Amino acid sequence: MKTQIISLIFVITALFTGITQATVFIGTNNKSFQPDTFFNDDVFITGNSIRFQSNVAGDLIGASQELVFSGICDGNINWASRWLTINGPVDGSLRGFAQTININAPVGRNLIAFAQSITIGPSTHISREAFLAGEEIVFEGTIDNLLRIEGDKVTIGGNIGGNLNIEANQIEIKPSTIIEGDLIYQSYEKIKLDESVHIAGKTDWTELKKESEKSKYHAFQPIKYMIIMYLIMNLFFSSIVFLLTLFLGNKILIPLMYLALIVSGLVVVSINRNMASKAVRAIQERFMVSLGLGILMILLFPIAAFLATLTIVGIPVGIMLVFTFGIFSFTGVIYSAQFVGAYICRLLKIERQPSSALYLIIGVVFLATVILIPIIGWLAAFLTLALGLGSLTLSLERFKGKFTAVKKSEPTAE
Repeated sequence: MKTQIISLIFVITALFTGITQATVFIGTNNKSFQPDTFFNDDVFITGNSIRFQSNVAGDLIGASQELVFSGICDGNINWASRWLTINGPVDGSLRGFAQTININAPVGRNLIAFAQSITIGPSTHISREAFLAGEEIVFEGTIDNLLRIEGDKVTIGGNIGGNLNIEANQIEIKPSTIIEGDLIYQSYEKIKLDESVHIAGKTDWTELKKESEKSKYHAFQPIKYMIIMYLIMNLFFSSIVFLLTLFLGNKILIPLMYLALIVSGLVVVSINRNMASKAVRAIQERFMVSLGLGILMILLFPIAAFLATLTIVGIPVGIMLVFTFGIFSFTGVIYSAQFVGAYICRLLKIERQPSSALYLIIGVVFLATVILIPIIGWLAAFLTLALGLGSLTLSLERFKGKFTAVKKSEPTAE
């Protein structure tokens, strides 16, 4: 936990240090940024087709239909698009969300990529860790530390300097692949490894089996209930707050806030206890992934909503995205509170079910109190929101694929 907290401090420090710098905002349709152009600040771009060959001293952040990056970025790249191609070096971290992602360049820190199709070329050298999630993923580069992949069809080549963790339907390890750590994977069938594949650590396989159609979990079914309950609770609590404030004054607002959060949280958890349990486990087992994914969503949702409103036809879509983001944010905060309450109860040696009401009440009271504290309150609110959004996304069954782990074999040496 100490390592996670230290990593968290570095992530937040880097994020907000970048925000304090001067930022260049560019809105365009189709634009090419030439190699002789240099940006000494962070660059924020929205547009249709972007060809970026310039140098950036700060971060490159934006959204577009297409981005082809062949310049040099001294900071981080955070981008959302339909097609994302990275051919130039990135000294910081690279975080991408797209339909198709192609990367064939050095990444100085971490790589996080979510797409339907992801291709990591042989010229890619990732200096730290990478997390890839998509339908079809091909990795042929070099990474110095952990590589984690979740997808449907995964092909691995190149050199992995740490552990390789894969959860997928089909997995192929190409000949001459080097894995300096452990190979830990979940799939329908055991991988057939060529003799030229080098694995320095152990090999651990978990068999996967398809769920029956009758017991298949529909991830987005409870969302419509969340929307309905959100509207009902919003109307109900708004009326109660108005009446009590009218008769008792503003002093009643803080107790009402605690009560409203607890009751609303109990309703959200009761709608789908399975999802609440999965979200809590996602934070416990994949803390940094949940945080990184949540931060990415916080960055991408406003951009997507803004781009949608640029056309008259897209205005309703933008409004719907904002409304959906609000519901997801509230639900994610509740799941974060559930996690905090569970952690506090473990410290006190109080054991309950993951979706216990006690966990939620303790977590809501603790977080709401911390958020009221000056200065650090905004940071606590941001972390709570990011963790919640990330864990909510990871808890969706469709995000992870239509399979579940059912049996774990004994570790074997390949």
